[in-house]
Amino acid sequence: MARMETALFGRAQMDTQATPHRLGKWSLVLIIVILSGGIFLRTWPTSGFRNVGYDEGIYSTYVAMAQKDGLWNYGDVVRAYLESQAKRPDAIVPATRVGFLVPAAAVAEITGLKPLAALHAVSLASSILLLLATAVIGFRQGGDARMLVLTSLMAVAPLQIHLAQRSLIDGYFAFWAVLCAWFLWENLESARQKGWLAAYGFSLFALVLTKENAAFVFLALIIVSAAFAFYKLGRVSLRLVLVSVIAPAFAVMCLAILAGGAGEWIAFYRSFVQKSATLGYPVRFQDGAWYRYFVDFTLLSPCVVALALGALFQLRKESKPDIFWSLFLGVSFAAMSSVPYGMSLRFAAYWDLPLRWLAASQLLQMSRGFERRWALALLMGSILFLASVDLFQHWRYFVHGGIYDPVTFELLRASKLIK
Repeated sequence: MARMETALFGRAQMDTQATPHRLGKWSLVLIIVILSGGIFLRTWPTSGFRNVGYDEGIYSTYVAMAQKDGLWNYGDVVRAYLESQAKRPDAIVPATRVGFLVPAAAVAEITGLKPLAALHAVSLASSILLLLATAVIGFRQGGDARMLVLTSLMAVAPLQIHLAQRSLIDGYFAFWAVLCAWFLWENLESARQKGWLAAYGFSLFALVLTKENAAFVFLALIIVSAAFAFYKLGRVSLRLVLVSVIAPAFAVMCLAILAGGAGEWIAFYRSFVQKSATLGYPVRFQDGAWYRYFVDFTLLSPCVVALALGALFQLRKESKPDIFWSLFLGVSFAAMSSVPYGMSLRFAAYWDLPLRWLAASQLLQMSRGFERRWALALLMGSILFLASVDLFQHWRYFVHGGIYDPVTFELLRASKLIK
């Protein structure tokens, strides 16, 4: 028991803000067990939806075209899509999401996997990498205890497990979005580290190439940077500002080149937005009130949301990571909630980490009022309870319920709140 206490409470305060330099032996053992469990949950096929989803089918078509024409000729795939899209009255999933499609085509080319399997491999790998990144983020921003609690909560996140087993872009996008936020934090903490700056620039570049929703993440990053600079919570250097502008601009320029020019790319995007608003599925299932995402996450992970809300009411200036993730979550929530006909829980998969960071903060805060042994028992019991709830929710919605796209209607139907 003493060794377990040391692993969880370590050498310093549980929620220390100093960057730790050494991982304890028992913390290492525990994190390996947690990560192994999380990877197993993502790898073992449990999805109740056995068919090929609409988006998955279109993505696999683009990958097959890239295999046929060659990766270096992916611009031909984009131009063929643009020509087809211009003649259609509706909008289909764009081939311009090269940050996801080109790696999948490369995997298919190298391994010989079929396009759908290659897409799934990329999605699964990104989900596992996000889980590993979660452990590193927790360790660097909060030490051993934070790393163990946060990674435990992330390992059983129902949405992350679901997306890891699909051939969809959203888990991959979540991985890059979280990396962007983490690398921004590291640059705000230490403005002289060129490695963190390069990592931030590359992740932002990859994010913009991946999906149009990068605009919401970019807005959140900019506002978080401005807030930290204004309140002197972090250091915003000129180099950080330049990278924040140049990296996404370069990605947009690459997309414009693939589309045949800036004018063609702007015209396509405007047309795509207009046509998307006329589609039956988004109009029926991906619109709603501004608080729709809050309802959806509450249906999916009620205990985590309740704990995160509790942490929001206890924010302190001394707890900079809590403020950072709260701002990042709040700004992106406000931006994404204002988009008509474009709401689905999978679009917001990158919110799982900030939500679970705040939930972990609340658990650690609650445990502080107890003697060490009782605090350890409370933490372990709480984590096991939360894991049980999340795994049951995953079974309810994605295994037994067979949900493919976790929109509000499907979540309510699987919950038997509506028929």
